Amino acid sequence: MPQTRKKSLKQVPPLYEKPDVAAMQGYTLNLSASPGETIRFCTTTKAPTFQVAFHHLGTSGGTIDLIQNIPGRMQPCPESAWATGCNWQPTFSWTVPNNARSGMYDAECTDSHHKKCHIVFNVKPAPKKKKQIAILASTNTYNAYNGWGGMSAYSVPGPETLSLHRPMPSASPVGLGRSHLVRAELWVINWLENAGYEVDVYSDLDLHQNWFWLKKYRALIINTHGEYWSASMRDHLDVYLNNGGNLLYLSGNGLYWKVTYDAQMHTMEVRKDRRAHNQTSEPGGLWRQVGRPEHAVIGVGYVRPGYMTFAPYQVEAPRHWIFKGTGLKKGSLIGRSGINGGAASGWEMDQINDASPKNLKMLARGLNAEDYMDPRTSAHYPDPAYNWNGAGGAHMVYYDHPGGGGVFSVGSIAFGGSLIVDPQLQHIVRNVLNRYLQTAK
Repeated sequence: MPQTRKKSLKQVPPLYEKPDVAAMQGYTLNLSASPGETIRFCTTTKAPTFQVAFHHLGTSGGTIDLIQNIPGRMQPCPESAWATGCNWQPTFSWTVPNNARSGMYDAECTDSHHKKCHIVFNVKPAPKKKKQIAILASTNTYNAYNGWGGMSAYSVPGPETLSLHRPMPSASPVGLGRSHLVRAELWVINWLENAGYEVDVYSDLDLHQNWFWLKKYRALIINTHGEYWSASMRDHLDVYLNNGGNLLYLSGNGLYWKVTYDAQMHTMEVRKDRRAHNQTSEPGGLWRQVGRPEHAVIGVGYVRPGYMTFAPYQVEAPRHWIFKGTGLKKGSLIGRSGINGGAASGWEMDQINDASPKNLKMLARGLNAEDYMDPRTSAHYPDPAYNWNGAGGAHMVYYDHPGGGGVFSVGSIAFGGSLIVDPQLQHIVRNVLNRYLQTAK
């Protein structure tokens, strides 16, 4: 048996260059809006003019509007922009068309010096045009990984607060290579729509504010990397499930860090030092550290081993209804390939523990080695230099929720990148969705 190769890691804090406010950059004051509502945008550029093309992102979308000859203006980067926000003056606004479909949207700004930026936002459905599936855009996670202005939640030492009112270039819908933010979320949305499932998209802030919009949805999907959750988000998810809702957790490292917001919901606070939040006086830290482990809801929770390794899942319960029609057997491998690291179980992964529901069923587990890789490297199954013992692999699980619905979890950030190319994973997710959609609430 090959020996596990150990890595000696030197922790290097992320470094973020001072933003160039002469180049085209911007953000929105509205992370989501409904048809008929007006969204305000704040931008900076040295160029005399710029234009904005509005795109409905995804394979079924396209360009839906264009605003030209907007006067450019430079606006400064404050000293602590990551904490206080930019406080820029709005430079243009856009009213969501009444016939706009729900989805992820992009305001693509291009100035007359040919500099460009992308500002992503979500369009919610009109009240009478809701579909049966809602999907959550992990906007809190976008903010946590955003280093614009000098710091992110991963700076050392980390800041206590992070403003939502600053550009988020790391959450761009364009780019190459691996992704755990917008591009990865779009892969999942594209597959759903191509497979014939209509979905409505909401932001984390929408779930934080209330759960009433969720009432009529047969299923909620947590997409790719839903890591940062407020107490209200957790409460509202519980209410939804207790009232018969169904959940697909197509994510890894989710419901992990606790966050709070200021009264205006402009600033997010995360206390990685486990001290009380200044905004609310609530205890801070990981959800499992404040008495509400994520395992109790989604069945699984993040584990450190296996980071940045990528491997297939191995089937453990082939007779479960989730595998119906797949022809899979015990020991079959699924998710061997993918565009987000190379296999379905990877990047950051979740496993069951004692806090998981007692009626939870282990369906499959990733074969990932237990090595903890440097973020700049990765290990791919079946590299003979690693012991692919599954100690670091994702657990694919299902349980019947006491509220009457079901919870299906894949426990892997890389899952969506395999879902769009792997017929067996597609069949599995179809089985889950079809069962949820056929179950009357």
